[in-house]
Amino acid sequence: METFGRGCLYLIGFVVLVLILSAVVGSTINIPWIILIPVIILAFWIASKKSRK
Repeated sequence: METFGRGCLYLIGFVVLVLILSAVVGSTINIPWIILIPVIILAFWIASKKSRK
């Protein structure tokens, strides 16, 4: 459960970062599925690495 929560926190941080970037640039940012799915997998993989320590 700790890994799931930490992974969700990382994904929320990613979304906030993209929203801030979108506000700075002043346009919409489209993230294709081919990029979004590996980002989700990467977030949960990093969260599982942190939980094992």
